[in-house]
Amino acid sequence: MKDLSGVMVAIVTYRRESALALCIDSVRASIVAAGVAAEIVVGDNDPDSTTATYVVDGIERLHLGFGGVSAARRALVDLANARERRYIVFVDDDEYVEVDWLSNLLTCAADFNAGAVAGPVIPVGLPASELPLHARVRHTTGTPVASAGAGNLLLDLKALNGLNFSDDWDLPGGEDTEFTLRMCAGGVRLLWCDEAIAYEPVDADRRRDSWLFARYVNNGRILALCQGQLTAPQLTVQIVKRAALVVAAAVAIPVAVFSPRVKRVILDHGARNIGWFSQQFDRRGSRMPRAQRLEVAR
Repeated sequence: MKDLSGVMVAIVTYRRESALALCIDSVRASIVAAGVAAEIVVGDNDPDSTTATYVVDGIERLHLGFGGVSAARRALVDLANARERRYIVFVDDDEYVEVDWLSNLLTCAADFNAGAVAGPVIPVGLPASELPLHARVRHTTGTPVASAGAGNLLLDLKALNGLNFSDDWDLPGGEDTEFTLRMCAGGVRLLWCDEAIAYEPVDADRRRDSWLFARYVNNGRILALCQGQLTAPQLTVQIVKRAALVVAAAVAIPVAVFSPRVKRVILDHGARNIGWFSQQFDRRGSRMPRAQRLEVAR
């Protein structure tokens, strides 16, 4: 592994103290195993929190409850830049990581000269029958990817050259998709590291159909925002394509009772596109993030 000039592991948290403790313990073990100089900084994103800036048992905790998740991530990137760290690594507060997680991320960044590295977040605590509803796409290590979540994401601050999360993002979630799309459009290489594994326990609330539906609708709204200002011909093609997928998904609903895989298809093509249409027709009445000028189609 190449020499490193400092690593900040950043965790944005919101009222998840027990899960956060498990996350921190796993990150600490991974730092020790990697043998690198690294610090853990927790950003408390609860607006009602009375948390002040303090360090306890080597963990620095900051009160960042002044905005959404995008603002919190932006503040942590700014902090890492101010401290002249080379890398910032994001992991979510409800996740825990394998002991070689950090080492694998850093090795991938160095060996492939990547500006950013994303790893898998594997759902746990689910019966096998429900895994298709929560599973995420994985790739061979070194594969370029167009976007990634920030639940398991390393950023080379030198490669970013000042690029940061949007300070004008309205939706709950999706700030990582927008940022990584914009980052890649700016020429930063985002690669996959399949050995840098994080785990995400899935509680009962997130197994409910209503939660899954809301999640996929929100994903569709995020996609619509990240597409930016589509031209009339592009918008027409998107409308026809997505309307056909919604109809096809509706036809398949009776089968979803017996097949989680069919239910996943319905969520992908039905709920996601309902969210896309919702955002398209709501644009005039909503504040558009300034960074949304990308044309992305899925």
